[in-house]
Amino acid sequence: MSGTYFRAFFLAKYLVKEGHKVLLVLRSREPSLKTIRKSSDGVNVFLLPSLVTHETSSLVGSSSRVATVFMNTIQNCLLEIAQDFDVIHSFDVMWPQNAAPLLFSNLERLLRIRHIKIYADWDDWWGRGGMISLYKGLYRLIALPISFMEEKFPRCADYVTVTTETLKCRALQLGFKPEKLLIIPNGANVKDIKPLDRNSSRKELNLPLENKICTQIWSSSRDPRSFKLLLQAHSKVTKVFPEALLLFVGRMKVSEAQIGFIKSLNLSRNVIFAGWQPYPKYLLYLGASDVLLLPMQDTIYDRARCPLRLGDYLAAGRPTMATALPEIEKIVSQCGLVAAPNDAKDFGEKLLKILRDSDLRDEMGKRARELAERKYSWQILAQKLEHIYAHN
Repeated sequence: MSGTYFRAFFLAKYLVKEGHKVLLVLRSREPSLKTIRKSSDGVNVFLLPSLVTHETSSLVGSSSRVATVFMNTIQNCLLEIAQDFDVIHSFDVMWPQNAAPLLFSNLERLLRIRHIKIYADWDDWWGRGGMISLYKGLYRLIALPISFMEEKFPRCADYVTVTTETLKCRALQLGFKPEKLLIIPNGANVKDIKPLDRNSSRKELNLPLENKICTQIWSSSRDPRSFKLLLQAHSKVTKVFPEALLLFVGRMKVSEAQIGFIKSLNLSRNVIFAGWQPYPKYLLYLGASDVLLLPMQDTIYDRARCPLRLGDYLAAGRPTMATALPEIEKIVSQCGLVAAPNDAKDFGEKLLKILRDSDLRDEMGKRARELAERKYSWQILAQKLEHIYAHN
């Protein structure tokens, strides 16, 4: 998954800066029969072969995905044998290919072949009511095995890193020992993402200088309810600021029904779908915004997570308007406002409060950047992880 990749990559990148050698192993997003080895910011990267694209969901694609999982599982076991690791940290271990090195290292220890420190990372709630409940059709068939692997495989690790307190509580309910659970939240890329001048960013993007601009960085098309909530909230904003713009940045599929809903709210000229943007332009969209948006649903899955894009919001030095879920509220309450779940009226009113007060926006943006630098920078989190590796 792309979010997990960035989590693993940024931790690896800053472990390298601390003087360690790190090998990051992942599956290629595009079909390839080659194993590709490269270096990125000092991190050695292995791209394993894949028979399927990241986006494929057809029956044929599902068969190819199963074959890819089987192939990568064998390759990861062989790689574990061939390399001389001190620490193995497996992410998303509810997938067999990611659990394979963890399980194989345990076997080596039982046979007294060699001793490797073993860590597992749990950054999303997939099983039993989590992400898997959002899927339909054939994917529902894997709900039970995914739940089993998510709950059982991390027990093979010496320690388990989790992103949130909610996931830690879940692990404790499942019988994990508290001293074996360590919170390493998702971080902020404070080196590459910096507060940009709002007007300069807008000029480069050809956006109006005077309009209020609220931006949602969209990472998934699976949440039509949050999309609808944002439109309803923005409809309230335009009653006060008729020229206010709602920007959607990122890959998302917009249906005819959703276009029709926009038209029914008379927002056709107030909504912009910017689509996927190269990284330099992505940074400009963050800088051009008055407020950055993070609507979420009150589900088990969303209550357990803290999306990576929130770290981008903090680093960009802009206020965040978000849904009041436990993990999100802990952070956003320090540098933005939160609204009750599934309440478009509350979301719109809180958003208006930020938009009406430029001093409040500036203060919230300043606190967001300070929070990113002081507590959530990837460098600080990597140093915490390094300490855990060294002393556990």
